[in-house]
Amino acid sequence: MSNHERREISFSSLEEVLSDIETLAQSPHKTTGGHSFGNIVQHLARTNEMLVGNITPPKLPWYMRMAMPFLKNGILNNPVQPGFNLPNNAMQEFFWSSTDVDLNDAIDNFRNSVKAYHEKGPLPVHPVFGKATKEQIDKMTLSHAAMHLSFVHPR
Repeated sequence: MSNHERREISFSSLEEVLSDIETLAQSPHKTTGGHSFGNIVQHLARTNEMLVGNITPPKLPWYMRMAMPFLKNGILNNPVQPGFNLPNNAMQEFFWSSTDVDLNDAIDNFRNSVKAYHEKGPLPVHPVFGKATKEQIDKMTLSHAAMHLSFVHPR
């Protein structure tokens, strides 16, 4: 398997995402991207926590704040693509742990973030893409999860 090989997956609910994570975690698995499975799951948990307002990300640079609302339609109509580089170290440190994250801890965090997402619902203004409906944020969240989890493979 090359470092660029990915599973073809999509999700219709956060419960499907959680089920995929738990299934992969229960058996031997490997990642083909630059992050460990634990780091990927933790990243998805942090993203959910951001979407419900439980944590606040660093402010995007002005040029990204201007561009992202216009890029939202492309993301809504196409799968999220890998290779997006965060604009600064503060954002990198916010979204990605610099050390390996224990997979079981990350799964617990993701499970809790799903609960918060269902209880609170996403904020009406996405912290990155601006004003969006719940359906749009759900779609972006599921596509984002599918992109990252596509790098995790059962052995």
